[in-house]
Amino acid sequence: MIRLFLKLYGLLIATLVFSFVVQTWLMEYVYREMTPGFDFRQRFMATFHLLEESLSPLPQDQWPARFRELSSGFSTPARMARVGSLPERTKLGPEQLQKLDTGSIVTLEREGGGFILVKRLRGSDYGVAIEFPGPDNKRIRIATYAVNWATEFFIVAILVFFWVRPFWRDLLKLREGAEAVGAGRFDQRVALRRGSPLRTLAEGFNAMTGKIAGLLQSHRGLTSSVSHELRTPLARLKFSHSLAREEPRPEGKDRYLALMERDIAELDELTSELLDYARLERGVPEIKVQSVPAEPWLEDLIADARQTALATQHHARIAPRVDLETVDCEPRYMARAVINLIRNALQYARSTVTVSLGREGGRTVIHVDDDGAGIPAPDRERVFEPFARLDQSRDRDSGGFGLGLAIVRQVARWHGGDAFISESPLGGTRVTIAW
Repeated sequence: MIRLFLKLYGLLIATLVFSFVVQTWLMEYVYREMTPGFDFRQRFMATFHLLEESLSPLPQDQWPARFRELSSGFSTPARMARVGSLPERTKLGPEQLQKLDTGSIVTLEREGGGFILVKRLRGSDYGVAIEFPGPDNKRIRIATYAVNWATEFFIVAILVFFWVRPFWRDLLKLREGAEAVGAGRFDQRVALRRGSPLRTLAEGFNAMTGKIAGLLQSHRGLTSSVSHELRTPLARLKFSHSLAREEPRPEGKDRYLALMERDIAELDELTSELLDYARLERGVPEIKVQSVPAEPWLEDLIADARQTALATQHHARIAPRVDLETVDCEPRYMARAVINLIRNALQYARSTVTVSLGREGGRTVIHVDDDGAGIPAPDRERVFEPFARLDQSRDRDSGGFGLGLAIVRQVARWHGGDAFISESPLGGTRVTIAW
């Protein structure tokens, strides 16, 4: 806090000093411009005139005595001497000396404050100096500036301190939050007052820690699920291998080898899906949205799904419905998402799967419907989680590994939309991608 306070305070003080210097110069300039013709020496011209009128009738050798009598009634020190012997003469410049010799009143600053007026008496070589004691203007000016600056600096210090203090408290909270996150406590949240200038930063920090916590939780869940998914086919593979080694008949060995090949194929499929999901989870890729012809694009996806259905002996009919001429998307990623939905629908459909592509409420939507058993409403959100399956048998025929819908939602969100499940008009499940 001290460093932050001193930096801000130093900047403000430098600004104030510059401002104060400029203001002082302007005040003196304005004063000079407003009083160009004022000469306070004119106020004392009458005093010198009376002295000259009083002394002129007398012989000049009597002037000093008469001057002492007159000056005894003055309220200020005064002296008379030959012009050449006046001590003030040595302090005059050439211009002032010329004025003094011509009988003009010359002004000098008095040591210790005030001023001195010097004049050569008319028709003589005598000069008179009258002192007018007063305050030391330089010292007063310096003292005034010092007091003003000290007051300004003190006031600014108080204001800056009360401005920096809540700012520093907020910084300390952010630092404590960062230290907690560094220590592995990702549930840490920083709460700042509503008017804090760091509130936006705190909200960004909280969003970051929340996302990190979610990623870690997802990672832990994914690790646990992967371990479980791998354990089952590996256990079957190990068991079939043991039986194959003990089986003496060739036909028996062939049957166990076939089972082992199926387990290896399942492991290979699981590995491929895991790699795909890990690649999608790595971060948001560069989505290059393109405008592609809607009907040919969807027909290619359905043709691919029909080949898969024939290979897996799923005989449900796939019916497309396209209400758009073009669709704006990243074709490769969106194709992967739609194929996942169609394959999933084929697995649970009794006889029919429909794929609809159109516009609803200004958004592009893809509906994939089936006439299967449907998904209960409480479970519709859960099936988008990685490895989430409603069938808990974990049998190789239970249908995939639970990564298909997780990939679908990821692709939908990359396009600025989402994926969700509802009840299908066919009586089964409708999965919708909208963006």
